[in-house]
Amino acid sequence: MKAVVTNSNKAGCLELSEVAKPIADSNEAVIAVTAFSLNRGELRRAEAAEAGTQIGWDLVGVVKTAARNGSGPAEGERVVGFSRRMQGWAQYVALPTTDFTAIPGGVSDNDAATLPVAGLSALYALERCERLLGSKVLVTGASGGVGYFACQLGRLMGAQVTAQLRRPDFEEMVRATGVNDIVISADGTGFEDHGKFRGIIDGVGGQMLSKLLSQLDERGRAILYGVSAGPAATLAVRKLMFTGDGRIEGFYLYRETEIESAAKGLDRFLHLLADKLLTTHVPVTGSWENIGETAERLIGRDFAGKAVLTT
Repeated sequence: MKAVVTNSNKAGCLELSEVAKPIADSNEAVIAVTAFSLNRGELRRAEAAEAGTQIGWDLVGVVKTAARNGSGPAEGERVVGFSRRMQGWAQYVALPTTDFTAIPGGVSDNDAATLPVAGLSALYALERCERLLGSKVLVTGASGGVGYFACQLGRLMGAQVTAQLRRPDFEEMVRATGVNDIVISADGTGFEDHGKFRGIIDGVGGQMLSKLLSQLDERGRAILYGVSAGPAATLAVRKLMFTGDGRIEGFYLYRETEIESAAKGLDRFLHLLADKLLTTHVPVTGSWENIGETAERLIGRDFAGKAVLTT
């Protein structure tokens, strides 16, 4: 079968190649993949991976062979899933039934494909913060996949959401999510007059995170899921001391989906989409034949939101 694999000599360090078809265990279904979305996390891994390594977390498809143990969606059902093995960008993938769920009518393949990594990261990060009704939440990188969902989910949870953007190009798109305020800042300045936050959902890291940590309220939590501006941040211990029991927590989606399965989280998300309570932003679509070019555009921040490619 065809699959996307790593190759440092190709555009985006990716190419289509022939690989062996997957063999499913008794708790796994074989899914014929129809579309998938890209995340920066995969693309960064591709740059350092051994040539020929399969890749891809997010996928949508149709169950070709249901799990032999009788669990999960039946043959022929349209599904969305999270490939823990990072083998999702392929014609076929074998997934445990805890890692995928059926897509309800009214939700498109493109919309569903954006959910596994970006959607679940936003959902589980916000739920870590607790007691958000009426509380203030800051979402950094609000034009990205996780940030865009976090802005909407924060509002649905009753929070007052402030969104951070590095540049004004995507302000209109983010404002449409219903956020209470937007701050354009690349280094963390401009938040001084916004008070303390119950939750900070951060995928930026670096110098900006160093400044924002002092904005936690006395029981606030900063949930750190990414480091797009740099992997290191200076911790102002004295300032953090005066937040009382404010916490800084790392976020790892694999661990979160052990607490609640990807299937359950995706099912919750899909119902919000079906009920028109959430929107996706997919400005880039096309064929997986263009995987390298699309990957380069995503890494280069040529567009906001998500890219979805079909097989």
